[in-house]
Amino acid sequence: MRRETMIGLILIALGALFLLGRVIDTGRFAWPLFVLVPGIVLLAWALVGRRDAAGLAVPGSIVTMVGLILFIQNLTNTFETWSYAWALVLASVGVGTWLSGVLSEHPERQREGIRTATVGLALFAGFGIFFQFIIFGNALGTWFGQWFLPLALIAAGAYLLYQQRSGSA
Repeated sequence: MRRETMIGLILIALGALFLLGRVIDTGRFAWPLFVLVPGIVLLAWALVGRRDAAGLAVPGSIVTMVGLILFIQNLTNTFETWSYAWALVLASVGVGTWLSGVLSEHPERQREGIRTATVGLALFAGFGIFFQFIIFGNALGTWFGQWFLPLALIAAGAYLLYQQRSGSA
């Protein structure tokens, strides 16, 4: 795709975004679109561009994921989820690397992308469970995070101190 065509598409997307801002209260609702739309443009550029544009898949997927996370957090007013949502950014690096490998026909890059995405998703799941149920105290986590976990940490520390003292005596 020619450079002028891509710049024209970007200008149209920005204009549409600014027009959307006139219709919707972007300060309260749609401000994450200012992150999401450039990410989508980068991804589109990687997809429709020549093989040399495949490298834009990684930054495109990162910016798109950050925009999606912000959009969902803004809609649900759950910004505390950044404590584990960062792992989705790592997963998006994997997705972008995989997509770049597909577009440039590079199998090792595809495998590397799948590994990175898998690690990011596993971290997201693990930290998500930890923070949502233990730290933030949802459902069963209220009792577990507020009483059991602190008491278990105290007991484990006391046990280690006891073992150290009885072992050195």
